Parts: sequence; structure tokens; C-alpha cells
Amino acid sequence: MKRTDFIILLFLSSIINGSEWSNSATFSFANKAGNTNINSFSGNLVSSNTGDFILFGKLLTDSEFTFSATHSRNTQNDTSQLEHNGAITLIFDYHANQNFSPFIFTGWEYDSLAGVDNRTNLGVGSKYRFTNYSSLSAALLIENQTYTGKNTELLTRISIRPKYKRSFDNGSIYDWIIFYQPSISDWNDYLIKSELSVSFQTSVQWLAFTCTAVYDYNSRPPADVKHADLDLTIGITISF
Repeated sequence: MKRTDFIILLFLSSIINGSEWSNSATFSFANKAGNTNINSFSGNLVSSNTGDFILFGKLLTDSEFTFSATHSRNTQNDTSQLEHNGAITLIFDYHANQNFSPFIFTGWEYDSLAGVDNRTNLGVGSKYRFTNYSSLSAALLIENQTYTGKNTELLTRISIRPKYKRSFDNGSIYDWIIFYQPSISDWNDYLIKSELSVSFQTSVQWLAFTCTAVYDYNSRPPADVKHADLDLTIGITISF
């Protein structure tokens, strides 16, 4: 069994006795017709389970399991594919609401525009919470990545992640997170991802408008691929 498969099974077994589920889905769609016909779609699903978990017979209190999945697709004239990317992430955070909390995670992603056929990682780290809204985490991760037309390579990276997230009384949310991930063997080989999300709650309790900006930077991209990508989306978020 691969290590990533084992971690996924560990996550799934840990949520069996979780106490509370929270789910949300965000969708955006755009269409341009006339001289050309372009369809754009993006979707994001987040599901979290918070509370006390029993893992292999051990009680883990005040913990959080989070699953997230994203997918974007742009096509032109219904035949030409302009963009196709997605990601899946699983995180288990022990003592998630305490000042100090260790966590484990695994993720998988692909991005046609960035030339990434597959990027899979597995990591372990810890988070320190400075205030109710801000935190800083550090993790060690093993990454397996394959660029289009290239051989698969195995890397060990360090992941530094500052985060600021604030919820307001009216239900709106401001969330800003940055990942800096250099390779241990070559510090000039690094990834940066910055994601800013603002959610405006409507008068309907389960409906919000969400604006998201995602900036991705790769210091060593494949040939003929630019270093940076910026993605701006506006959509609706449904909570259930």
C-alpha cells in the first residue's frame, strides 16, 4: 500500500466518530458568444468535521478533519480546451482550536496551463495560533511531481504558511492564506501560492457571494510555461 493511500484511510477512519459536519460549495460560470464561443466553469467543495475523534482506539479531542476539492475548465468552440485543472486536499488537525496544534495532510493536483500532469504530496507539521484570526504553520512534505512530457521527480520540501481568517457577525468571511514551499536540496526551486477569498453573506442564511484571487508562482516551470498565474473568480457559495 502506498503511503498516500494509508494516510487517506487514516483520515477516513478518524472521521467516523466526528461530532459535527460543515459543508459548502462554490460555483462560478461564464460564457462568451459571437466571434468565438468560450465556456468557463469553476467549482469548489469544502467539507469539515470538528470535535472529538477516535483514531485506532485513541480519543483525539478538539480536532478537525477537512476535505476540499476544486476544479476549473475552460473550452473554446466546444472543442478546444483552454484550461483544465483541479486539486484534492485532506487535512487532519489535532487540537485545531488550541494555540499549538500538529497536523498531517495529503494532496493531489493537476494544471494544464502550468504544465503539471500530476503533483502529489504527503506532509506533517504544526501550527501556532497568534490570535483568534491569525496563525503560522510549518511542515515537511514529500512531493512527487510530473510535468507534461517530463520524467517524474521526487522532492522534499519545507512548507511555510501564514494565514489570516476572520468571520463577522453578519456571516461574511475574509480569508487570506500564503504557502511558500522551497525544495530542501535547492532553495532556488520553490513554489508560492497566495489565495485571498472574501465571502459576502446574503439575507438567505445558506447563500453567499464569494470573490477569490489565487496567485501561483513556480521558480522552475517547464519550458514555454510562464512563472506565474493569477486567477480571479466571482461566484456563489451554498452552505449545507
